[in-house]
Amino acid sequence: MQISLPFSTSKVPYLSPLPNPTPQPPLTIPKPHPKSSITAHSSRPKGPGYLSLIGRAIEEEEEYRKARAEVARNGVDLEGYSIEGISIGGHETCVIIPELKSAFDIGRCPSRAIQQNFLFITHAHLDHIGGLPMYVATRGLYNLKPPTIFVPPCIKEDVEKLFDIHRALSQVELKLDLVALDVGETYEMRNNLVVRPFKTHHVIPSQGYVIYSVRKKLKKQYIHLKGKQIEKLKNSGIEITDTILSPEVAFTGDTRSDFMLEPRNADALRAKVLITEATFLDDGISIDHAREHGHTHLFEVCEMLNL
Repeated sequence: MQISLPFSTSKVPYLSPLPNPTPQPPLTIPKPHPKSSITAHSSRPKGPGYLSLIGRAIEEEEEYRKARAEVARNGVDLEGYSIEGISIGGHETCVIIPELKSAFDIGRCPSRAIQQNFLFITHAHLDHIGGLPMYVATRGLYNLKPPTIFVPPCIKEDVEKLFDIHRALSQVELKLDLVALDVGETYEMRNNLVVRPFKTHHVIPSQGYVIYSVRKKLKKQYIHLKGKQIEKLKNSGIEITDTILSPEVAFTGDTRSDFMLEPRNADALRAKVLITEATFLDDGISIDHAREHGHTHLFEVCEMLNL
C-alpha cells in the first residue's frame, strides 16, 4: 500500500537582525587523573562537573531552539526578490531566494530550502553545510529532480565521500549534480541566468556567489538597420547582439570585510541585492576579534559606508 504525504511549503523563520552571539568558553570534559581507572561497567555516578557540562550543553541547545522559534516567519522583499531564511551564529545559516530557485548554504536543512533546485555552498563549516545529505535525501523522498549543488573545488572530493558514506549507511540512492565551481568561472543556470563565485576571506577556504541576469542587446553598428535587414544578418550567421550580464543577487557567507576591497569583487558590491554577514553588532566584541575568527563586525560596514 502506498501512502502519499503532503509536502509543506511553509516558510522557514527569517532572522533580522542577527542576534549578537555571546562568546562562550569551549566545552571541555576534564581528563581523568593518570592513576585513576574507568571501566565501562562502573556504577560510580558521574561527578558534578561532568553533569554541569552536559546540562550547559542542553541549555545552549534549548536557547537556540527558542531563538529559532521566535524569529519572524516572513521574508523581506528587495529589488523584486523575496529573501527568506535563517542565520544564527554557530548554529545555522541558510538564505533562500525563491524567484531564483536557489538557496545559499543549507544550515540544518530548513524545510523551505528543499524546494530550491540550486544550492550554493560557501564553505564547509557545519553550520553552513551540515544539512546537505538531508537536503538531497528529502528531495528524493518527494520525487523532486536531483539538485545542482555548487561547492568550492577544494572540498568537492570530501563532499563526494560524505555522500558515499550516507549511501552506505542508509542504503539509498542520493542523486545530485555536484559542481566544483572556482572563483571567476561561469555556470549557466538557465538561458537568462548565470552564476560566478568570488573570493571571500574566512578561516577556512571559502567563496561567495553572484547570480547574473543575461540579456541580449543589438550591437551599435546595427541599430540603424530595419527589421528585415537585421533578420537577414541573423539568418546569415552573423552575431548581431552583445551579451549583457547584470549582477542581481550576491551572497558572501562567512567572511572578513576584506572581500569589499578586492577589485575583482566589484560585481558583488554593485549587485541589486548583496547579502553579507555582520556576526558582531556592538562593542561587546572588538573588530580585531571578529577579524581573527574570519568574520565581519557591523562597525566595519558602517565605516566603509560612512555611516
